[in-house]
Amino acid sequence: MRILAKITIRKFFFIFTIIACNVAPSIAQPNTADSVSFTIEELWKKVSANSKVVNIRKLQIMQQQEKVENARVSRLPDISLNGEYEKISNLPQYENGIFHHPTYYPIAHTYYSLGSSMYFNLYHGGQSGRQVNAEKISLKISEQQLNLSESEIKLLASAYYLDLLRGKAFQTLLLQDIEEQDKVLLKIKAVYKNGAVLKSDVLRAKLKLSNQKLQVKQISNENAVATQKINLLVGQDEDMLIEPLQSFLPDTVQLVTYEELLTKAASGAPEINMAKQEHKLTELRLRDVKSHVLPSIDLFANYNYSFPQGTFYPYVRALSGLGMAGIRASFSISSLVKTKHQVNFAELAVQQSRLELMDLHDHIKSQIKETYLQFKLDQESIKVALSNIAQATENLRIIKNSYLNQTSLITDYLDADVQLLQSGFDLSAARISAQLHYYQLQKIIGHL
Repeated sequence: MRILAKITIRKFFFIFTIIACNVAPSIAQPNTADSVSFTIEELWKKVSANSKVVNIRKLQIMQQQEKVENARVSRLPDISLNGEYEKISNLPQYENGIFHHPTYYPIAHTYYSLGSSMYFNLYHGGQSGRQVNAEKISLKISEQQLNLSESEIKLLASAYYLDLLRGKAFQTLLLQDIEEQDKVLLKIKAVYKNGAVLKSDVLRAKLKLSNQKLQVKQISNENAVATQKINLLVGQDEDMLIEPLQSFLPDTVQLVTYEELLTKAASGAPEINMAKQEHKLTELRLRDVKSHVLPSIDLFANYNYSFPQGTFYPYVRALSGLGMAGIRASFSISSLVKTKHQVNFAELAVQQSRLELMDLHDHIKSQIKETYLQFKLDQESIKVALSNIAQATENLRIIKNSYLNQTSLITDYLDADVQLLQSGFDLSAARISAQLHYYQLQKIIGHL
């Protein structure tokens, strides 16, 4: 029994050890967040489908569509059914005054009626038709507001995406430089042991490495913030890691001319299209106010059954039916005076909307000109940055060899390395800036 007990205990510890060895690594290593990868075009589709602002605009369009249909059905004839049931008291008549006893005359104490009526506005200055047109114009304005909101949210998502792309590029450059500087630091330490360089050279190299590692952490934090903003826009887990698949725009990408951009903006810019529809709406309101002085012509018809017949003499305690149909015309004389200031107000509103449309055209021109020139400057900056990288690379190679041969100072070498790193930063920043300005132009002309 003792031998079996010893064997059982040994098996227990053996199995426990195996389980502990398998479970411990999974406990020691925290679970990493899931990651997703998508291009900037895929990001646009996600934000268009999940953005709360865009979905609000879509609901507004649906509401406006209902308003259009309501304005259409309001032009149909008004048809109603009506019924009435009454109990009537006796009818006293005071021939000798209210303070004397009255004479009661027999009447029917029960009264009821049942009938229908129809009303249709034949003409009232075309107000019903203009109401439908006004709602249609409002629907077009809502559609342009949706286009504007979509382009704005796409541009915002693009900015976050490009921030993440820039951070990844900067981080890659820093990590590559840190790896190179680690190797150089080992060489400096070896030379220092031989007494060929000063202690300060080693300290400066270490200080540079420490600062670069801190920069890597800072960029990681900035990437985390950009990632969270993108996740919130597309409606997914805010801790979801994002790996950009989109590369930089080609350095040779070309825009159409400034004049062509203006032409496209005149017909495609959501702001301009909204202003055009607003101007049409003010013109429609002016016509509507002027129509108040026009006559109104209505068609009406009704038919009623009633008991007793008390409409015409002689009164009869019997069921009777009476119908009538006709055309009613009316003209408001007072509207000739009352609408004068309303017409003036509407005319001023038309003039104001026309000036606002012209001012908006000027503002769009200014935006296009400024962004277009910035894009061209970014392209020049890319060329300069590429040239600077080539020169800085060669300069670093020369100074690095001369420093290791003890013919130049550590400061010269560190400065040359910083220049190369900064040139890489400048190239990535210029490419990101060019891409953002390119998307801004597409947003302005309504093509984003």
